[in-house]
Amino acid sequence: MDRFTAILKRIEQKKEDYAGYDFEKLEMAALNTFFDLAQEYDGLESLYSVSVTVPRVFLRLQSNLYIIHPKTEVIRAVASSHPDSAEYNVPHYVKITDAPYEHGHAYVVPIHGKKTPSSTLFSYASGDVIGLFEVAHADHLTEDRLFFIRKYVNRIGYNLYNKSLAEQNIQHLKFINNLMADIEHNVIVPNLHYQYYFKKIRKYLNANKETESKLDDMLAEVKSINPKLYARISQLVEGMVVINRAMFNNQEKIERHHKHTSLFLESLFRPDHFLFGEYILKKTPCCLCKDIVLPQLELYRDRFVRHGMAVDHIIKDHKKAEHVQVRVDKGLIAQVVSNLFANATKYAESIVDVSGKIVKKIDCRISLVQDTFGSGHHGVRFDVFSSGPPIDQEDAARIFEEGFRLTERESVKGTGHGLHFVKNVVEVHGGVVGHKAQIHGNEFYFLIPA
Repeated sequence: MDRFTAILKRIEQKKEDYAGYDFEKLEMAALNTFFDLAQEYDGLESLYSVSVTVPRVFLRLQSNLYIIHPKTEVIRAVASSHPDSAEYNVPHYVKITDAPYEHGHAYVVPIHGKKTPSSTLFSYASGDVIGLFEVAHADHLTEDRLFFIRKYVNRIGYNLYNKSLAEQNIQHLKFINNLMADIEHNVIVPNLHYQYYFKKIRKYLNANKETESKLDDMLAEVKSINPKLYARISQLVEGMVVINRAMFNNQEKIERHHKHTSLFLESLFRPDHFLFGEYILKKTPCCLCKDIVLPQLELYRDRFVRHGMAVDHIIKDHKKAEHVQVRVDKGLIAQVVSNLFANATKYAESIVDVSGKIVKKIDCRISLVQDTFGSGHHGVRFDVFSSGPPIDQEDAARIFEEGFRLTERESVKGTGHGLHFVKNVVEVHGGVVGHKAQIHGNEFYFLIPA
């Protein structure tokens, strides 16, 4: 059943329901007034007051409204139609229940929230009961009037749930905005200071290199005077040279990783993402191969080697791709490439190649595709291949869904978020993502406007 047909059927059911309710004209006016004012006023406090005031004005009923705390289940009085309602307590007979009940002159109706996927945000231990509505003097009311009160309380529940959810969302947004300010102040800005320390470390390493050169000159003088001393000092200098070269190498790697992390921090924690609720791109022209793919490949090269993956052949034809230009958010697309490399590293498995050798492979390539996005509108395609069992067609159809993971690969740590992130970012750039099963592995790709 399509959505329109389902809604049409539901409206027909409601039409029949209201015909069966046979509410009085005054009762219908009360319902309409409640709906109008529930929309007119903002905030929960106003809704509380409207809920108890409408029955008072239209039906001359005195009522009290109670709200249940979702975690502790403590009942709190929030509104009353009594004139002296400044302070009032919860009566001992008001208790959490799934069904309406009478106590003395009072009639108490539980308020049920809407049953939607968002209901889990409130986590009421008592199920979907979020409050209670009490009519103070109900012993004189007819069954028809009590039935109307129950239906009226249902409407309170729907609106109470929606406004509670809206206020919670506002609090979440405020928290996110404050969190973003904290991240900028306590993470991103201090992160910039690392550049200062990297420069100092480089300065000290270069000073060590100059010391090496001076020691070499001194050794030449010592060699003829004291051969034994020359041998001992030469051994120390050689050890120092090895250590210095290792420090140079590691310092360069740390700087690369810092540059990589800083780019990701800036692009992921951009305040505009949180303000508008979507990825806000900062596009700049760049070369996909030289500016994005090759730097990511360098960062992952050691990881590939540790996992026993052949890497020397990767982008062997990158010279052909050097001049393929794109206009993208460099930080976000770099994270897309990083996610594809990370997935390939985690899920690649050994295969027997055409020559009979057991290998674990990863490969990638960049190509220009003519007229992909219409006549004269070309695309740039980036593919990452990893060896292993091909993903079947049914699973491949869901592979980019949030949280989806292949059952047979659940032993590999993961959240099922990486490929969903890839899809989101590529689509925001006006591109598409895809998967293609190969005989000896899987190929993931994205295609973006050139």
